[in-house]
Amino acid sequence: MMAGLLALLLGSNGFDVLPLSKNAYGGVLIAVIFAALGLSTEFPKASTLIQRTGRLWAFNQIITVSQWLLAIVMGAYVLSNIWPELPAAFAVVMPSGFMGGHGTAAAVGDSLDKLGWDAGMSLALTAATVGVFLAILGGLTLINIMSRLGILTHIKKFEEFEEHFRKGLIPEEQRESIGMETVSSSSVNAFTLHIALISVVVMAAYYASQILSSFNQFVSVPVFACAFLLGCLLRYGLKASGALNHFDDKLFNIGASSATDYLVFFGIASIKLSVLISFAAPFILLMISGIILCVFLVLYVAPKIFGEKWVETGLFSWGWMTGTVAMGILLLRIVDPKSKSTVLDDYAIAYVPGSVVDILLVSFIPGLLMMGQVGLALSVLLAYIVFVIAISWVLSKKPA
Repeated sequence: MMAGLLALLLGSNGFDVLPLSKNAYGGVLIAVIFAALGLSTEFPKASTLIQRTGRLWAFNQIITVSQWLLAIVMGAYVLSNIWPELPAAFAVVMPSGFMGGHGTAAAVGDSLDKLGWDAGMSLALTAATVGVFLAILGGLTLINIMSRLGILTHIKKFEEFEEHFRKGLIPEEQRESIGMETVSSSSVNAFTLHIALISVVVMAAYYASQILSSFNQFVSVPVFACAFLLGCLLRYGLKASGALNHFDDKLFNIGASSATDYLVFFGIASIKLSVLISFAAPFILLMISGIILCVFLVLYVAPKIFGEKWVETGLFSWGWMTGTVAMGILLLRIVDPKSKSTVLDDYAIAYVPGSVVDILLVSFIPGLLMMGQVGLALSVLLAYIVFVIAISWVLSKKPA
């Protein structure tokens, strides 16, 4: 974040003293992230998902789909009446930046660029940057309000946090290995092998995207969606053949995490301030509506689904629904300093099937809106969220 903001200030979009490349790295990096995600994803059994994390899965889906629904309604029926010149998919920059962070923002921005709106990338990345600050500042504000209302009584002070939360530096006695050496270094480095496999998936995803997108001029299948699907299929093949034993999920995740760091940097650095200024008024209104929705989800919907134990889940969800999972973890550590809740474990299980829905939304909703299919997009999302709400109502009647 700091590096990206400095690059934005000193680069061609700021004082123009830092000669940054104008190449678009976002599309490549997001493909790398989703390829690694597919290669490291182990889908849980349906029984595990329902019995242990059904409520959290339902809440996550309500969060995700409601943000996209709000974006469609705001874009098609509110903002377009005030600013008729806005692109049809203008409002999707809010959920792509809030719910998905810089990764999803770059993916949506890349799709919008291919669909003919190049300003979407800057606005989506700006929304993601706003979301990161909102995750922390808004989360701390909610915590302080709950503390004053007596809802929270055991708030952890900043100086009581572990050193790696305060400084980013992990003490020697708390350090963990980032992966296993699964092959002999005399033949190839283990990390090189994992990066090579990710690269193969990314390359195949580019070809698959071109082929699938060639059937219809109005349909653009994103590279990242192909990368995730091909990564999952390759993992299944490796597992069936027994070759998966020579790969380590931690190393795949390290590759994805590194790509995410660079994506945040390049994403913020490539924000075009002139674009942001030209769309300032509708963008601010869109951000305000998104914030109001997120507050409603945390303070009203979360208690309805989780009952008395809603605080930890609600505040953790605030972190990832506006910023990133890391921000959610930080807020969770404040309200649950002794780690008594199972929110993180449950989220890890619920995330996998939920990620499939995320990819479908990011892949198809911007294209449908750019083609003018607002009614179709609304109908599908409304039907799905009614289905999820019905499931959450059934699950809320059962003991947690």
